Amino acid sequence: MIRTTYKGRPIKILAARGNPHQRKLVINGHTVSHGFQGDDAAAFDWFRLIIDKIDSNGGAGTVAMLIPGQYTEAHWYEPGTIDINPAHHATKPGGVCACSLCIIDDTDGSRSRHMPLHPDACRYCHQVRDGHRYDIDFLNPHPYTEPTATQQAGRRAAVSTEPKWAA
Repeated sequence: MIRTTYKGRPIKILAARGNPHQRKLVINGHTVSHGFQGDDAAAFDWFRLIIDKIDSNGGAGTVAMLIPGQYTEAHWYEPGTIDINPAHHATKPGGVCACSLCIIDDTDGSRSRHMPLHPDACRYCHQVRDGHRYDIDFLNPHPYTEPTATQQAGRRAAVSTEPKWAA
């Protein structure tokens, strides 16, 4: 069993019940595998490989189009350093997701679907304090939480460089 943090991401590697040669892999509280074949060291090396590949390819927002697989989810990133867009994909604060689901036709110039979040939006979702609902994400209900300084700075920078998005 390994409980550690790698590049700000909490990682747990546990023995799978009933299978002595398999491991349960957990990152940021999210189980990514119930039956990893190998020992604890091999599982930790796999996590390091994936996290290093995500970080070296641009991180949140750009990694979806560069690395095949499902690395748009928030659990792959350090908590408090990303935003979650309405499609529940991780982006850099003030940035947008470049996956094929989030790229839209911007013929009218509004970019309204996935514009950067308001600087004071919740740390975990795209809602502001007034009117924040606990049940917006049924799998992860949460109260309004102040954004981190990193999130606020990135969101403010995006709004100041793209004035038409601030509306």
